Amino acid sequence: MGKTKRIAMVSVDHFVNKALSEQLNAAFQYEVEVIPIFLREQDKIDTTNLDLIVCTSEALIDEIKKKATDEIPIIAVKRTINLKNISELINLNDGERVLVVNNHVQTTYETINELKKLGVNHLEFIPYYPGSENTVEKIAVTPGGAHLVPSYVERIIDLGVRLIELSSVIEIFMELNLPKSHLKNISERYSMELININLNNIEINKMLKGIFNVTNDGIAALDLSGNVFFANEKFAKLLDYNYNDLLSKNITEIISSRKIIDKILGPEHVEHELVRVKDREFVFNKTFLHQNKAVRGYIFGIQEVDYIQNLEREVRKRIIDKGFTARHKFEDLVGVSPKLTDKIKIAKKVAKTDLTVLIQGDDGTGKEIFAQAIHNTSDRRNEAFVAVNFAAISESLLESELFGYREGAFTGAIKGGKAGLFEQADKGTIFLDEIGDTSPQIQTRLLRVLQEKEIMRVGGNKIIPVDVRVIAATNKDLLNLVEEGKFRKDLYYRLKVLYFDVPPLNERKEDIPLLTKYFLAKLGSDKELSEEVKELFFQYSWPGNIRELENLMYYIDSIVEKKVVTKNDLPEEFLRSIEKNTIKDTSLDWVDIGLIPQGQLREYIAILEVLEQTKKLNLKVGRGKISQILNSKGLNITPEQVRLRIKDLDRRDLVKIGSTKQGTSITPIGLHFLREYNRGNIGLQYPNNNL
Repeated sequence: MGKTKRIAMVSVDHFVNKALSEQLNAAFQYEVEVIPIFLREQDKIDTTNLDLIVCTSEALIDEIKKKATDEIPIIAVKRTINLKNISELINLNDGERVLVVNNHVQTTYETINELKKLGVNHLEFIPYYPGSENTVEKIAVTPGGAHLVPSYVERIIDLGVRLIELSSVIEIFMELNLPKSHLKNISERYSMELININLNNIEINKMLKGIFNVTNDGIAALDLSGNVFFANEKFAKLLDYNYNDLLSKNITEIISSRKIIDKILGPEHVEHELVRVKDREFVFNKTFLHQNKAVRGYIFGIQEVDYIQNLEREVRKRIIDKGFTARHKFEDLVGVSPKLTDKIKIAKKVAKTDLTVLIQGDDGTGKEIFAQAIHNTSDRRNEAFVAVNFAAISESLLESELFGYREGAFTGAIKGGKAGLFEQADKGTIFLDEIGDTSPQIQTRLLRVLQEKEIMRVGGNKIIPVDVRVIAATNKDLLNLVEEGKFRKDLYYRLKVLYFDVPPLNERKEDIPLLTKYFLAKLGSDKELSEEVKELFFQYSWPGNIRELENLMYYIDSIVEKKVVTKNDLPEEFLRSIEKNTIKDTSLDWVDIGLIPQGQLREYIAILEVLEQTKKLNLKVGRGKISQILNSKGLNITPEQVRLRIKDLDRRDLVKIGSTKQGTSITPIGLHFLREYNRGNIGLQYPNNNL
């Protein structure tokens, strides 16, 4: 269970606040704590421990903002008439003049409009609120504001406090980012208040028409014989019927399927059943109408599957807005090394498909960035990206987190159940990080999802289809785990449809300068690394990979006061780690240096030295200029020979050949190679023949 959300219920009136607070507590139960606040009695509103402010009217928002200690979401709820005492109002004579009394001009006119929407059109309503002109009338109606009614009024019809509309409850639900399953419970509670009606009351039917015509579901009420005595306009529209003809028909005249008729008139509740009527797909629900504890009829609703699918898309969009998003793109993968750029090319091809992907690589190499970039380049980029780390969730919770659970599945289960991460990722992508840490039980359930594209909640018996792309990642050798019997072989090959590995940082050291600049710029830091520190970074093996480098940049930005960072500024723990994890790179095998002919060694070194100097001076040079500089130093070499040597150096990643304007530049690996050569650390063997 997540942390309890805290809502401030802000109003002017104590009585209204109490009623609406009770309504919110009943709707959200133990997931939300409601704190009543009376606006005119507060100099300030402490928002420190609040998640949301709910107020009774938009007219209060500006005053709330002035008194709030910090910015916080504010929802002015929409409210509707409490139907409990509405019959007393309906029974008044046509044309009767009635004062409508409320505590504010806006809420007074809202009350009048709501009464008219409910079909109470036979009365003449006169607005009355504090500060308005006195109009002497005998009758007044008020939503819980009897104390505001003028003393000369002879009869007061108190409808009770106007309740919060379902649309506002859903708005609160979305703002608090509560589980989707809870939305169903809220809807059911509101619906039940409207179901237990008096079947013989024509006035109530009139009100029901007004109420149910604002819903997008088609709703009809039948007596025990199947005769339709109530239906809303949406029901008629969905079934292509003239609304005025419906009330004179039996359900058998409207729906031809005997199977559906039997379900409508049968003894069982029906929930979310798929039916086909007039060549269209509908979702069908049915419950019973009771009077004095006896079944007096049936009420059922239908909705087009297309509408529900569009609604689900909207919910998914809101889920994305609440945080299930992929932030990274391929542009966020910093580096120019061939090993990285090759993997990016592969990943971009992977993104064009909808197949399952397995990404392998050490911790801290950026596997999730690759996963997010794939999602953001795929056809699912506008849907949810849900990430789950198997190593971060306890085994006892993992199953219910992934697949959700049914109400009552275990002690502490939320009423109404809870959707799992696979359901929340529907139509999008789910990223299964550290997949190698899963138990055999979870592996079995994951295999079913990959095979059948469907899940079953814990404790449930219903199959739920899911349309999800799976991207898995691991820092372990899954094939080795398969051979050891710790990972299912069939799951391994289900995951490994498309796959690639992310190189560790010690295999792409030419990216270190770019990464350090990127992280420091991201922090807004103007720090620079000394040549000594850059050299240490090249020698270090980086067991923590990019994450370790990023953390070190955080340290440098926060702790080091000098602009140029030296070795002595680095943390002691890092320096000790350098001693243990420094690459003893006497051969520079990782540079792919190969065998350089003895007669040309001096030329290679001289070219690198020229490029090192021009780099320091921020100059661009081509092969003609390099040839001229070397000839002035007594080393006779033609521009064509320079071109061949540079081409060979480029192949070994020691230089980078640019365009004519850019010239040739020495790479970080080339600088490292040159330093190691000057220190005598590079042992080269020279063949007798020249190239």
